[in-house]
Amino acid sequence: MDLEVESKQSVFYKQITEALDKGFLSHAYLIETNNNDIEIVKKYVLFLVKKIYEDSYRKKTLTLEYDKLIHLIMNDEFPDYVVVNPINNQIRKEQIQFIKEEFANKSLYGSKKVYVVYDCEKMNINAANTILKFLEEPTDDVVAIFVTNNQYNVLDTIRSRCQVISLRYEVDENVIFSDDLLSFFNDTEKRKDNDLMLKYNNYLTSLFKDKNQAISSIKDILKYYEIILNKNILDDFNLEETVSIVAIFQESLKKLKYNVNMKLWLDNLLLLLMEV
Repeated sequence: MDLEVESKQSVFYKQITEALDKGFLSHAYLIETNNNDIEIVKKYVLFLVKKIYEDSYRKKTLTLEYDKLIHLIMNDEFPDYVVVNPINNQIRKEQIQFIKEEFANKSLYGSKKVYVVYDCEKMNINAANTILKFLEEPTDDVVAIFVTNNQYNVLDTIRSRCQVISLRYEVDENVIFSDDLLSFFNDTEKRKDNDLMLKYNNYLTSLFKDKNQAISSIKDILKYYEIILNKNILDDFNLEETVSIVAIFQESLKKLKYNVNMKLWLDNLLLLLMEV
């Protein structure tokens, strides 16, 4: 797994391994996913978790075989490892309070106690205040891992207490884009000469007919721009424009997580693109 992580997420890999090699294990991490699919994100969260427990193993504090410990984690059976996910699009105080109660005592296995909070920006105000009190009084045996698509959606008071690690967006450069998407890319590149609104109805029916189709289309669009940016074929002027365009699509994707009027959403997207 180490080789795969190092090849696909070299910065992420280096930040974690170098810190642990020097004994600089943080008490709280904030992983920024940058629109990677959840299964990809979970893989890298697990990598960090394994490294944390590997640190306990190297220090010979574990009373449990390392392979057995990892097996229990993989099967959600290890009591010193807790994962929190939003319920009805919200993380509540009770979920955070559960962590505090579970981690009140030292580990019976001589290991670190680790908790992971996915979509941590969805903590309600009571949950955020509860976790903040937990972070303000860190203990050596507890490690927090917060996961979010965009670190700036997380409260400053929480973000400032974490080591922020950003994943790069993983893209398959052999991906095949539909003719409708290729046409949209071409129109976007020529937006200064042609009014994108003239093709509004075409985009609405072919790419953004409903929420699910729009999410899929935007993710493919982001893949397209990631390929362009990875190839470093842009001059400084075009690079600045492309980065701005990517930001617009990323923000539009966030809005799709909520109930939106698709026509108004698309209208806003096209107007923003023409302003770049």
